[in-house]
Amino acid sequence: MIVGSHLVSIQSAPVERPAPARASVDTPAQDDASDALAKLDNFVESAALSRKAFAEDRLKHLKEQMNTLALFNLAPGFLAGHTARMAKELESAATDFATAFKTLAGLEQPSKMEQPADNPLPAAYLDILSETTPVNARLNTQDMETAASFMDTAYQLRSVVEMISAESPDDARLQWSTDSARDSTSRVSSIMARLEGPSGFNKVFW
Repeated sequence: MIVGSHLVSIQSAPVERPAPARASVDTPAQDDASDALAKLDNFVESAALSRKAFAEDRLKHLKEQMNTLALFNLAPGFLAGHTARMAKELESAATDFATAFKTLAGLEQPSKMEQPADNPLPAAYLDILSETTPVNARLNTQDMETAASFMDTAYQLRSVVEMISAESPDDARLQWSTDSARDSTSRVSSIMARLEGPSGFNKVFW
């Protein structure tokens, strides 16, 4: 007996395969990078605040030293050398204060410029690394007073230096100390003035 086969064409439904999972916008790696940058922000800010406070303490200590020295009639040679050392310390403190201010100002300002794709650092850090004051950064009232105090202290030290130099014009060693102090006090005034711009303070550069 021949059994006839009845052929039926069956169209199989296509199997739906799930689309490959696309990477989400916030991947774990990006989250880790954001956390790392946030921690870096906190670390940089904390370090800058500490540096700024230390600079202010050094300025206060130098002013106290000056008040103490004014009570004594010291030999010109000793006074010249000590004044030169104080001027160097004042310059160092002024540099620390200015650097801390730039760092904090850079962290506070949002990025306004598009960053190169191959540079992972935020624009704020680029400002800090280049040691330029961020655009639109301005001293607040307390910082303005501190900057003015740095300049006033530099002016007072310069006055002492000029007095010593006039009294002993032929002493080469003494003149070397006074020249060193002049240079340091001039740099202090320049450092403070650059924080706010050329017209930030009504002081005359030496």
